[in-house]
Amino acid sequence: SMSNLSVGISQRIALPWESHYRKTAAAQRAATSGINLELSKANLRYEVLEKLNALKFYEERGKNLSDAKKLVTATMRVLAVPRKEARNVAGQILEARAALATVENEILNNGYEMEKIWLDLEALCGRTLTRSSEGLFADWQNLPVTVTPEKEAIRTALLYRKAESEVRAQQAMLSLSRAALFPEVRVSAAYMFRQTVPGMSQGEDMVSLSASTPLPLLYPLKNKHEIEAQVNRLRAAEQMLIDTERQLTAQVAAEQARLKSLIASIHNYAHAILPAHFSAHRSHLANVNLMGGSAAEALIAYRMYLTAGEERLKQIREAHSALYRIQYLLAKGDEK
Repeated sequence: SMSNLSVGISQRIALPWESHYRKTAAAQRAATSGINLELSKANLRYEVLEKLNALKFYEERGKNLSDAKKLVTATMRVLAVPRKEARNVAGQILEARAALATVENEILNNGYEMEKIWLDLEALCGRTLTRSSEGLFADWQNLPVTVTPEKEAIRTALLYRKAESEVRAQQAMLSLSRAALFPEVRVSAAYMFRQTVPGMSQGEDMVSLSASTPLPLLYPLKNKHEIEAQVNRLRAAEQMLIDTERQLTAQVAAEQARLKSLIASIHNYAHAILPAHFSAHRSHLANVNLMGGSAAEALIAYRMYLTAGEERLKQIREAHSALYRIQYLLAKGDEK
């Protein structure tokens, strides 16, 4: 006998603690993303420094090879002077020429390695670079100072903070899962308009307001395994945090020990090994010049001098690399 039209609205009301933990979990995920960005910057900075370190190594190696070339050339000049006492000079000259050709070939390869590093740097920087290392690491051969981190340096490092933020995010997610055990409240309001049929009594408009909440009888069963899984994820994140601190401590200590050992070895090369080989070469060369002896010993001393010089440069490069590695492990972020 009547027609009607009903219009209503319904609103779910989240409990305060559920909303809080949902926001906390989202905030922790955002914080983790920010830390990942800072880690990417720190990693890029480390890679660029390593390339610059390699570039300086090959530049210094080129100088070392040029000095070696001068030593071989000096040996050939001595052998070229005719002497009655000299024997097998032709073979020695051929050997010296082979040594000269070898060092010249190494100089060519060294130039290729430098160009390759410039290309890698351009890829990292995203721009074309001028092929000039003037003013770059002017004190590269000066030994880096050993690093002694502060007591709390590990716990302020980005790598540790990333693992720590993951723990907090999992804690928030666990609290959110537990908060979901509480029933939700739904508020509804409706307005009904009724129209009478001719010949019948007049109908009345109606406004209704209601609130409902489901009984949480099945909630523990529904969310039981989800909460257990979240507890396990939290425990895994906490263990990862412990492992991260232990690994960072061990890695920093290992790099410190490597740096200390390299500094001692570099010092020994500079003040004992290289001067000895250089003096031996000059002594053998003087003996050839004065007494017409064999130049074989001079060439051997030359090779040992060249090898020792390259080994010292490699160790300087490794020392800088150890220093950059420590800086990366302890990076706090916001570094330009």
